[in-house]
Amino acid sequence: MASALGGAGGGGYTSRRGPSRYGGAGARGALSATCAFLGWFASLAQGRMPKGLRDASAYSLGYTAQALAYLLLVTDRYPDADPTAMLEGVGRPPEHSVRLVGYADDLRFSRVTVFFRLLLTIPHFVWLVLWGLAVLVATIANWFVTLFRGTPGRSLHGFASRYVRYQLHVYSFLFLAANPFPGFDGAPGRYPLDLQLPAPARQNRWKTGFRIVLAIPALLVNSALSYGLYAAAFLTWFVALARGSAPWGLRNFSAYALRYQAQANAYLLLLTDAYPHASPLEGAESPQHEFAEAA
Repeated sequence: MASALGGAGGGGYTSRRGPSRYGGAGARGALSATCAFLGWFASLAQGRMPKGLRDASAYSLGYTAQALAYLLLVTDRYPDADPTAMLEGVGRPPEHSVRLVGYADDLRFSRVTVFFRLLLTIPHFVWLVLWGLAVLVATIANWFVTLFRGTPGRSLHGFASRYVRYQLHVYSFLFLAANPFPGFDGAPGRYPLDLQLPAPARQNRWKTGFRIVLAIPALLVNSALSYGLYAAAFLTWFVALARGSAPWGLRNFSAYALRYQAQANAYLLLLTDAYPHASPLEGAESPQHEFAEAA
């Protein structure tokens, strides 16, 4: 986990039937390196580090420090992957229009479904691909609608919303962030780890027109988080088989990575023009919460 998040360890020179070459860190430190890269440009332009990137970088570096302290016998306390514990006392970001809801405190898992988790997810993979192709066509149509009207089409918005929520359900199951087998319809309120999405609302036409370009930094952060998500799922699989339950810290990290992925998908598919927030912390709830399910 520390290798994927904060870059513990380094590269070296290797040789494979030819001249020696440098084997770099690869995925090691993907999150902290990506946050530093994007934060450098943001800091030059704005004179400050965006809070989301700062929080994500602080979390990845903090976990690496815990891992090294444990490895070097500074402490016998095992590293805690829970982002909320790592960033305790840090101010929460503003509430985002795409939020995780329905956290389940019961982390018990069926060992049988854990062992066959990948095979059980195959039908969902097929349905995700087929549905995703239809969503691609719908999003292209919705892009023109949003540019012309300034507001997404309600039916197109609802169609893509269910797809984004369904993808979260499937990946929560696959990456062991939740235990029940998900449904195939992406309906709200039917899965332990669920997604709250905004109703169709007016969006900035400039942001809509250049949405693909604007989404590139968010996609880079999402790609970096995926390395940690794979590592967390791999470790959780063994723990869940042995204990019949998932580690709280790894589950919360997986939820963070899946939440950011959902925010990036919602932004890319024109469900909202609110940019994904990289902070591991959920945004503070507003006094009057009015987000609704798209029709």
